[in-house]
Amino acid sequence: MFSLIDWFVVGVYLVGTTVLGHRLRGPQTDTKDFFLGNRDVPWQAVTASSVATTISAVTFISVPALVYADGGNLVYLQFALAGIISRIIVAYWLLPRYYQDLYFSPYDYASKSLGSWSGRFASLLFLVGGVLGQGVRVYATALVLELLTGWALSQSIMLIGIFSILWTWMGGIRTVIWTDVVQFFVLIGSALFVLVFILGKVDQSWSEVLDLADASGKLDLVDWSTDPRVAMTFWAALLAMPFQNVAVYGTDQLFVQRLLCCKDETAARKAVLWSTIGEIVPMVMLAVGLLLYAFYQQYPMAAEFSILVTERSDRVFPVFILSELPAGIRGLMIAGLLSAAISSLDSILAALSQITYKLLFSDRFKIFSAVDVSRAIVLVWGLVLCLMAYAMADSRLNLIDLAFTMTTYTYGPLLGVMVMSMIGMRRGYLVIPAALVSIMLVVALNHPGLVLASKTDAGPLLAWPWLFPIGTISCLLLAYGSDLMGCYGDKLKVS
Repeated sequence: MFSLIDWFVVGVYLVGTTVLGHRLRGPQTDTKDFFLGNRDVPWQAVTASSVATTISAVTFISVPALVYADGGNLVYLQFALAGIISRIIVAYWLLPRYYQDLYFSPYDYASKSLGSWSGRFASLLFLVGGVLGQGVRVYATALVLELLTGWALSQSIMLIGIFSILWTWMGGIRTVIWTDVVQFFVLIGSALFVLVFILGKVDQSWSEVLDLADASGKLDLVDWSTDPRVAMTFWAALLAMPFQNVAVYGTDQLFVQRLLCCKDETAARKAVLWSTIGEIVPMVMLAVGLLLYAFYQQYPMAAEFSILVTERSDRVFPVFILSELPAGIRGLMIAGLLSAAISSLDSILAALSQITYKLLFSDRFKIFSAVDVSRAIVLVWGLVLCLMAYAMADSRLNLIDLAFTMTTYTYGPLLGVMVMSMIGMRRGYLVIPAALVSIMLVVALNHPGLVLASKTDAGPLLAWPWLFPIGTISCLLLAYGSDLMGCYGDKLKVS
């Protein structure tokens, strides 16, 4: 059902964005140009780029399904509270430290504060977490392409990987940011268009749609449950998810790299605070989910599509795109989904390339230019991410749970390391064993069957939001406690 007109629209989008990225790439003389855009990128562009990166295909595909599914509701919106809290912390506590010197990443700051080995370990945590987290986003979009085009999953992943590598290869972070600006408007426009389109298809007013949803319990917004095995509760949003969000916006090079492209700290602060507008997109996609529910109550889904959605509720929005949108508009929606996936992948490629270059190659291979080495690293990481996306095909988690779960292993310990670098400690190397123990604790909570050598997997002991503060706090307590004990021991020796 994917027509030539649809392919034409997708092709025009991909070629047009590629040409635009090439024209806006700027000079590529050294790593400051390639990785930091010479620190003269407008903060407005950085804001749009950050939002486009946050709004992945997971948001587009899985958030409507959170409402549409049996027992679905609006509780996902509670997490907007964590987004607001965390951006304020990043803007006024972390950014001033990152602009104290010409740092290429937060891990450069950690190296200066805790020692080079601790900084390298923080870089390694980012590399592992980046591959795990972003692999989900590529996989999510590939699922849609597989459904709409009939391609194999591997072919869909390959298309996303090729354009992501190409855009990053052309002009480093500057090309990534300016193509993200285009993708920002495509994503917002696509979401709003679908909202209006579905509303025009149902024989009900918006208030009647809300009444129908309310009767089914789909307008529930706050979950006051204190059960730590329930993910989307008010308490998780208030107490647990700020740890995850601070880790994302303040310690993950995927986002911090953009902020470091601003000309100064003031501009970077504006960029991170204004990126709060990105919280509007999940609101729009949840509204799409409400309308999808009303639409399919009025016009029951065809049997062949119903089977697909029953197997995996994440497919409901792609099924609607395939079966209800007219030719051309279908192509525009796929262009929007591709833009979300490519935005995520080229962003992480730029970040992975920078950290890998700094970690392994900055003092080697002088016979090659730094930019050429960086581009080669982009190619390698692009292939790794595509393989990771393909490896996730066997997961039965919904995309939201899968995306967040993949980041629980490294975000908590990474935030712990960065906090220790800011409050300072005499024995910086202690953060490494502390972070490793923290990771093992999170793994044990996520997969208790591995620890108990059980043949049956009973599932995680705690919902994924609580694993972020556990990872952070355990790392801090172990590292700082060991440092204090060492200082006390030194005093006893002196006395």
